[in-house]
Amino acid sequence: MREKVSSGYQLRYAAGEYWILDMEQEGVPYKKPLSVNAVGAEIWQMMEAGMGEREIADCLCREYQVERNVVLGDMEKFRERLREFGVSL
Repeated sequence: MREKVSSGYQLRYAAGEYWILDMEQEGVPYKKPLSVNAVGAEIWQMMEAGMGEREIADCLCREYQVERNVVLGDMEKFRERLREFGVSL
């Protein structure tokens, strides 16, 4: 399955943290940016590049030497946070 994040959201790095911002919001009420860690930012960038779930998991398993089932579980939690924030995948 290919991951593709909806346009209108951007990843930014500011004040020592990664943030996902809704660039199309009207501003009232203000929607706060979603704070993500460095791995979340890395997953976001891979999703933006059009990488699939398996490709992303393979990269993370190699880079962090973590078992696939752990990576897939963490990725699902990350996708759930994105959906709660309003990002359609």
